[in-house]
Amino acid sequence: MREEYNRDTNPYPSFGKKYNGEKAIISLTSWTARINTVAKTIYSLLKQCPDFHIVLVLSEEEFPKMMNELPENLKLLVDNGLIEILWVYKNYKSFKKWIFTADKYKDIPIISADDDCIYTCNYAQDLFNVWKKNENKCIVRYTHRKSYQTQGPCTLYSIHFKDLIFLIKLIKEKNKNYLLDDDYYTKKFKLLKYKLFNTGKTKFPFIFHDDFNPITKNQRECAVYKGCFLK
Repeated sequence: MREEYNRDTNPYPSFGKKYNGEKAIISLTSWTARINTVAKTIYSLLKQCPDFHIVLVLSEEEFPKMMNELPENLKLLVDNGLIEILWVYKNYKSFKKWIFTADKYKDIPIISADDDCIYTCNYAQDLFNVWKKNENKCIVRYTHRKSYQTQGPCTLYSIHFKDLIFLIKLIKEKNKNYLLDDDYYTKKFKLLKYKLFNTGKTKFPFIFHDDFNPITKNQRECAVYKGCFLK
């Protein structure tokens, strides 16, 4: 039986490390097919990005026994206070990687990561440096491209995303996944005049795991949406 929580008073029960004033939060999610390998990603984040709080968002709908269903290498990271695991009930798939973390930590920038990557440098610091110079309603992504892309595995979401908390309420009320797509968020970002900045880097700061076959780098680089953001 799933442990019950009063989600009015504690909407996101969490385990492990508590936020302790780190400059920003790295947030990622995972699912059943990758839960046994996500520790590889987290190890690399701990090594490469030591000054950031790491949050892994998981769904009780997908892992009904919660912590008891997680692999030992992941529970070890939690038990030693190295990462925080944040639980939401419904499985919003990849879109839960940042939106619920942003709801809990409304005054802290959120940096996204992907669970199929091993990070090879402190990309979080690069994003944070650009954000500090452009804090007013901005999104920062790692690479520099001529075409615009929506969200990705190396993106910093501004503290001003608290302006979009109404989206979470709408999602909860409607309980529909069709609201959760890049086009929907992109329209909202554009409407609220969010600015997009690049770090000027020329390549992604990660390599893919060898354990499975994610989309290729070329496929990901081609997934662009021209003119999505207002400058």
